[in-house]
Amino acid sequence: MSILITGAEGFLGTHLAKLLHESGESVVGLDVIESPVTRPWPVVVGDVTDRAFVDRLFAEHDMTSLVHAGGVSGPHICNNFPAKVFEVNVLGTLNLFEVARLRKLPGRIVFLSSSSVYGQAAEKASCETPVVEGLPLLASEPYGATKVSCEAMLRAFNAQEDIDAVSLRISIVYGAGRTAYCGISEMFKAALAGQPIVLDAGCDVPLPWVYVDDVCFALQRALSVPRERIGEVDTLAYNVTGPGFPTFREIAELVKEYVPTATIQPTSDPDKYAMNARKMSLVAIERDLGWKPQVDIRQGVKLLFESFVGEHERKQSLATAGA
Repeated sequence: MSILITGAEGFLGTHLAKLLHESGESVVGLDVIESPVTRPWPVVVGDVTDRAFVDRLFAEHDMTSLVHAGGVSGPHICNNFPAKVFEVNVLGTLNLFEVARLRKLPGRIVFLSSSSVYGQAAEKASCETPVVEGLPLLASEPYGATKVSCEAMLRAFNAQEDIDAVSLRISIVYGAGRTAYCGISEMFKAALAGQPIVLDAGCDVPLPWVYVDDVCFALQRALSVPRERIGEVDTLAYNVTGPGFPTFREIAELVKEYVPTATIQPTSDPDKYAMNARKMSLVAIERDLGWKPQVDIRQGVKLLFESFVGEHERKQSLATAGA
């Protein structure tokens, strides 16, 4: 009786697997890459686009619930290869739902969706009123469009096959261990290397940052809350974001508190996060799942700085031991 986490070797997957394992849950990880370290839970290597493989995996490990965090993980990844994004995200999700249907999965599927489902149409309006889950989904790039497709699939399987499933629309996640591009991590890397912190045009746009630990607690709640508590019956989706909407300029000033020698270099380049500039309402998830974010941007930046310092000290220790 296990919880399957797809994308288990990714940024969110590893944090979530650790949280659930330490909470006493039986966890099985799945990823297309082999784990570089030995985990205290099994990690299977395989591809969610291979339905026969997914079926064997469910059979061999007696899956009861599923957190689907596998796939292309953001609009900045593979955005020049839209067909690949759709193949991995949509076909992979379809295979998981179909196997869950055929095997009568007894527990819940939690799908990691994204704030990208709302699209650029929601950005200007959200400055006045944070977007709610019932807003029309008008994704404006391939990644967001795949999440819209998967959410529609989730609702269809729920309505026709009575699959217990819910989506979490997650905003911009940051924290220790993120390997994909992260603007805050890039600031620290530059500052610690004695290079200027680059602020692109649009650095004063408020952005919906959320710390990785907060996201994992939201996922844990989404797995465990009784089905009758799911009040968003039309969308089967909940927004997940952090407290406040800090700008890159504000974050750069926080980084300078930890690296006082850092300098700031403005550029005229377009901001990489412009498509994520939307505020999100948390009324529904607080009401139904009893979740709200705990880590504000000042705390999150401090935790991220400590992780960089710890990693630097670890590398120095290994170098000294090697010498």
